[in-house]
Amino acid sequence: MKLGKKVEIEKIKSAPGKEVLKDIIPTEILLTIFLNNIPLSTLSCSPANVYELAIGFLINNGYIKEYNEINLIRKCEDQLNIKNMVPTMSIKVETSCRDGATEIKNPEFIKFISSVCGNAEDLILNKELPKIKSSARITAEVILELNRETIRLQKHKKEFGGLHCAALFDVSGNRLAVMEDLGRHNCIDKIAGYMQISGLQPSDKVIFTSGRLTVDAIYKIYRMSIPVIVTNSSITHSAVLLAKKINLTSIGYARGGRFNIYTHPLRIIKPDNLN
Repeated sequence: MKLGKKVEIEKIKSAPGKEVLKDIIPTEILLTIFLNNIPLSTLSCSPANVYELAIGFLINNGYIKEYNEINLIRKCEDQLNIKNMVPTMSIKVETSCRDGATEIKNPEFIKFISSVCGNAEDLILNKELPKIKSSARITAEVILELNRETIRLQKHKKEFGGLHCAALFDVSGNRLAVMEDLGRHNCIDKIAGYMQISGLQPSDKVIFTSGRLTVDAIYKIYRMSIPVIVTNSSITHSAVLLAKKINLTSIGYARGGRFNIYTHPLRIIKPDNLN
């Protein structure tokens, strides 16, 4: 399925007149995730990396603990192709766990998550959560390069616009994966799915993400045991409280040669003139 679609637009400028042009905009699908034949959630998302998204969603939302609990995953596509009509699309991913260890009765996230924002239970901040354990450290110089490197790697945003991105690096700044999607939460879930499929250990990893960091995004990072999260945008107060509680290093506004450290700064190796 193509990640972008051409549409006809009228471009209006301050000068008199208008232009009729073609624009390429992102494709949106509804992805319904099933676990043991039970529908869990419908996500508005981009059609790329749907397997990673489904696996990351199941793990980050507490339905399963790890990738090896899955013994079957398959994709089904239903697409309405009617001439001169925008297609209605859905992709369903079904998973079955060997031991039925999932807790479907008490999901930690609510039924529908749009491409704009996610939902987390209010009790997240009140739960007893183990702290993220990692002795990894990252230099300020590496952090300052993450925004430029991630922007450079955002292939589909350059083509279609309107997409968020999350990129996985190690603390030396080596890029391991880049995921784009309509929703910033979906990008993080795709990274989680990629890590599970690839068997990557989280203790020396850092995620760079576009868009603001909210408490539900921080909770996903906690589920992944990633020690450092960086965004080129803002972070909410509740997100900072949760990051502090779980021993997560959170960094915001990492762009233009600067960044703000909000929690656990000891993982950051600062330039000699700032120590």
